Amino acid sequence: ITRSKDEVLRFFTTTPQHWMMLHKVVIAYYKNETISKNQLLKFIERSYLTSNTYIDNAIKKEYFKFIRNKKDKRSIFILPTDRTIKSFEKFVMQRENLYKI
Repeated sequence: ITRSKDEVLRFFTTTPQHWMMLHKVVIAYYKNETISKNQLLKFIERSYLTSNTYIDNAIKKEYFKFIRNKKDKRSIFILPTDRTIKSFEKFVMQRENLYKI
């Protein structure tokens, strides 16, 4: 699976910030940690509007999903969808096989 053939990975390779955002969300997911939209906005290091657009587009395309923080209704957590996890894992496994050779 090349990044260009996979729709999810193609979206996240649009800019370096998209790629970093994908990793940040997926790594938090694997560590069983939560990442709030606010934390992700700060991590992306673009203007608030640009960063917000990146995240909202990922949610709209169903690559990320969000859940409301039960303790603070103003805060939302960002999670990868199953589709995103599958694409990412397939990509990582292929890289691993590539470097074994």
